Amino acid sequence: MRVLTGGRFPLLRFDKGESFPSAMESWFGGEGLKGAAVVCGVGMLEEVDLGVFGGVDYSHLQVARPCEVLSLQGNISLRDGEPFAHVHASLGRDDFSVCGGHLFSGVVAVTLEVVVCVFDSGLVRGPSEGVFRPLDRA
Repeated sequence: MRVLTGGRFPLLRFDKGESFPSAMESWFGGEGLKGAAVVCGVGMLEEVDLGVFGGVDYSHLQVARPCEVLSLQGNISLRDGEPFAHVHASLGRDDFSVCGGHLFSGVVAVTLEVVVCVFDSGLVRGPSEGVFRPLDRA
């Protein structure tokens, strides 16, 4: 992964074979950050695990073949003191169909470029996927 900085909106460029969003969580933790918004992302992912929440649990869709990342957004907070990425994605398949949902995991195919907005204050997510709130009111 390479990082272009120059302010509050770093561009993270992930390389082929990197796991996403876990590589982004590792960078976030390594930088000592406490909150950020995932503004946008473009590139390609494969071996993707998407989910849609049904009120009790998630239905999952596994997508093995490489897909274009059409839309990627979310946030990064702290959960139990560790970085937690809550990311949603829309993916374009090679037959021009689209699928999307909560992005549990994927592997970068070619590249993935993600812009984040780092917050001065942090976000903390309660236990068991609870709501997130500003760190100073935790």
